[in-house]
Amino acid sequence: MLKRFYYSLLLLLTGVGFWALGVRFMDGMNVTNLTSYFSWGLWVVFYIFFIGLSAGSFLLSTMIYVFKMHALEKVGRISLLSALISLVAGLMFVLIDLGHPERFWHTLVYRNMSSVLEWEIHFYLLYILLVLGELWLVMRDDLSAMALNQIGIRRILGKVLSLGYRTSTTSEERNQQIHTAERWVRILGMIGVPMALGVHGGTGSIFAVQIAKPFWNNSIVPIIFIVSALVSGSALVTFLYAFFGKKDSDKPNVLASLTNLLILFIGVDLILVLAEFLVGLYSGIPEDMHSLKAVVAGQYGLIFWLGQIGMAAILPILLIRLSRKNGSEVMKGLAGLSTVIGIIAVRINLVLPAYVSPQIPGLENAYVDSRLVYDYFPSSIEILSTLGIIAFVVLLFSIAWELLPIVSNNDPKTSGRRIENYGIDTKGTTHSA
Repeated sequence: MLKRFYYSLLLLLTGVGFWALGVRFMDGMNVTNLTSYFSWGLWVVFYIFFIGLSAGSFLLSTMIYVFKMHALEKVGRISLLSALISLVAGLMFVLIDLGHPERFWHTLVYRNMSSVLEWEIHFYLLYILLVLGELWLVMRDDLSAMALNQIGIRRILGKVLSLGYRTSTTSEERNQQIHTAERWVRILGMIGVPMALGVHGGTGSIFAVQIAKPFWNNSIVPIIFIVSALVSGSALVTFLYAFFGKKDSDKPNVLASLTNLLILFIGVDLILVLAEFLVGLYSGIPEDMHSLKAVVAGQYGLIFWLGQIGMAAILPILLIRLSRKNGSEVMKGLAGLSTVIGIIAVRINLVLPAYVSPQIPGLENAYVDSRLVYDYFPSSIEILSTLGIIAFVVLLFSIAWELLPIVSNNDPKTSGRRIENYGIDTKGTTHSA
């Protein structure tokens, strides 16, 4: 009954959201509350939010497969699936934010290699292939088993997605298949490290090269994007594994390792944000200080202190500390969820405050028009389309989770392997696998 309600709600939100998307494509950008002065809004916020989730989840999977962090092996597939679905969401948001989305293919035909966005699009395409390749390699034995042993839709999916691969029945050939898969996963992972850094660091560079926006025009911005991606990606995987991962004797240690990484990434992210704010305020650039003050004590202050600092940093750390005392998996999962939601506030405070300061003093009063203001709140179409895209990708993820071998691992080489906690365990003892 609960599952039926869950899927019905997602379908309803998806339907409403796609109706809003239809209105946007029919009527253009007039359905938004964006202005000539305030040209990026809610859709760009969620574009960089989901691209960050994708890059962070993929970098986590890279740590697992390339650097052989066996303590986290059970979340490898979850990380890759999260990376793929989040990327789909990010690209949907950037597509609807284009003035002429039907011309998206122009970037592949009419090239401008001096454009950061041009390079970013090529990173996206290669990144998609890498994620799909890794995901197939780590699931191919289970997909082969689905094709042979399952019935109905799972059998069909197994046959289609296994691409004709079949697990050998002889131990020698089976070991060779395992060795080949592991080698290729590691190779793709090594290629994927600079690719994932390029995907989200490149997204940060799109902001950092905007000379007209001192709030963004900072060399530390791409680094903040990457670290923030690690925060959101590890938080998302922590939430998913805590609430939906298979319960076994390894789960407490896997969650302990994930939360250790999450606290580490949050700490590094806070240091970078502090450095950005201190340098910006000390520099005394009027436009930069105007935006920073809007974040800390202005119209975005509540989002900053409750969302960015409270939900993305302080609350998760408190929940993780409490969970170590009572062993609560739920608290660890809630810590991950709190961080993911808090990262939305981080993205809001990155995009919107840059537009509150006129490029020329007095420009806001020079012309009077509803499309010539330095103020923005998303329209109903923007909000509904955003909810629809989020519901759609959550629906995609849920269906993949139900039908594909995302949690199970039938690999005899790794089954039964002792999984230990990296870093500091719940008792404070430092050790490694």
